[in-house]
Amino acid sequence: MHERYHEPFCNSGKGRVYNPGNHLIFPETAMRVLLLPFLALPVIAGCSKPVAQTDPVRPALVYTVVENGNSQIEAYSGEVHARREAALGFRVGGKVAMRMVEPGDSIKPGQVLGRLDPADAQLARKQAAAQLAGTESDASNAAAELARAQKLVEKKFLSQSTLESRMNASNAANARLSAARAQFDIVANQSSYTALTADAAGVVTTTHFEAGQVVGAGQEVVRVAYSGEKEVHIRLGEAQAQQLKPGAPVQVRLWTAPQQPYSGTVREVAPAADEIRTYLVKVTINQSDQAIKLGMTASVNFPGTASASPTTRLAVRLPPGALFQQGKQAAVWVVNAEQEVDALPVEVVQYRDDGMLVRGDLPIGSKVVAAGVHKLHPKQKIQPMPHENLNGSHP
Repeated sequence: MHERYHEPFCNSGKGRVYNPGNHLIFPETAMRVLLLPFLALPVIAGCSKPVAQTDPVRPALVYTVVENGNSQIEAYSGEVHARREAALGFRVGGKVAMRMVEPGDSIKPGQVLGRLDPADAQLARKQAAAQLAGTESDASNAAAELARAQKLVEKKFLSQSTLESRMNASNAANARLSAARAQFDIVANQSSYTALTADAAGVVTTTHFEAGQVVGAGQEVVRVAYSGEKEVHIRLGEAQAQQLKPGAPVQVRLWTAPQQPYSGTVREVAPAADEIRTYLVKVTINQSDQAIKLGMTASVNFPGTASASPTTRLAVRLPPGALFQQGKQAAVWVVNAEQEVDALPVEVVQYRDDGMLVRGDLPIGSKVVAAGVHKLHPKQKIQPMPHENLNGSHP
């Protein structure tokens, strides 16, 4: 066996030392030198300044304002509706046995549109009839008991209090009989409610039920446009809606027959704006004929609405994707000389198929972001790309 001797692990006076396992150990000074660079790394990393992140320059379609739209501001497009429309449903719930109409069918008053499975209604009617027969028998017995009691009281064979008790029993039996008759009438009516009938003549516009479907009481299953007056529904901006009053005369033209004008009258202006800040206006078509079909597109002209005072800002045409909502205010992104965007509040005058008319500080030549407006923020730099103008040309 070899004798082992132990030396200290650290020996400051020697270049190197050996441990019992004869493994080479660096002296303490050498270890400190090797560790210094690693210890300095966190300090160097902690002292470095964060790199400022800048928004990427986004390419954006930019529309150039080239003309105002005041010369055509009086024309508004809309859709033909019936003056009276109704959503019909069964008055009781149940399983649909059959549907007897299709969208587009003309209907007459009293015509059956659909039926429910009558089995439950028939059983309920039998139950009500049996309850009515029982209460009729009870009322008849109570009346006979009262008549016998009255004769016995006259002969002094029965007390007055007993007679009054028989009278109360007879009155209670008659009350139960009245309630049973009313219940029977209700059940009888409900059994007839399994058939959905039309109240007036009209046209079926939509259906929402099929055979085998279970529907609830009052659930809409058929929408009907009743025959009679027709009207055009249009939507106006706040400024135009405030100028209109019910009864104002207008002119209506169908897109399928623009050469044939129809006289119309403003029937209703919505008292509140919808989610896109427009007001629904209903225009009645006077003396409508068979050429006017439900769902047709029509334009409505308001005489005198195109005029503007010298201090009134002109309306300009913009693409439909240029508008966004800033709180409760409609706005657009305007591109400045540094190719940065700024929000500009505008007033929507009219919505059109090819865009919209707005009022705001938008002189001819202004550049407006035409798409992707919800991804921008103020002072964001963009790379403008030409957007096709509304007349089909590029700026």
